Amino acid sequence: MAPTPWVLGLLGLAGTFALVRLWQRRDRAYLDSASVAEAYDRWTEDALLENLWGEHVHLGHYGSPPGRRDFRAAKADFVHALVHWSQLDALPPGSRILDVGCGIGGSARILARDYGFTVLGISISRAQIARATALTPPELAGHCQFAVMDALALELPDGGFDGLW
Repeated sequence: MAPTPWVLGLLGLAGTFALVRLWQRRDRAYLDSASVAEAYDRWTEDALLENLWGEHVHLGHYGSPPGRRDFRAAKADFVHALVHWSQLDALPPGSRILDVGCGIGGSARILARDYGFTVLGISISRAQIARATALTPPELAGHCQFAVMDALALELPDGGFDGLW
């Protein structure tokens, strides 16, 4: 006798619940900055987020009222909207911007390319910095650089930047 649809549904629900519980049992507690860096390194090296989200792992700006738009283009538009909102666009070209938690550098490249800023992107992840550097075209390399650095222990002189991203 074949199981009824509600029995199959119940089994599926039980299986889903078991998978969720298994996932929740993984040790995900903060240990130290090295454990955070290792997690970001793994996410960067498997390239899943980059393949799904592109160079920006953040929200998109879809206009007002929102319209149907390309997901990746909307995320680049979000950078421009935040530049305007934060008044970074009032800074002259050549201004120095520190991009804290730059990921693989998508926003840093937009800030350098579209606003003429000199950007230093920092991340705690060596893999993210390597990928950000690899994705940066040669014409931006002088204005858009990346360094492995812990934002909670900056190794930068005070007053060295005109803006913070």
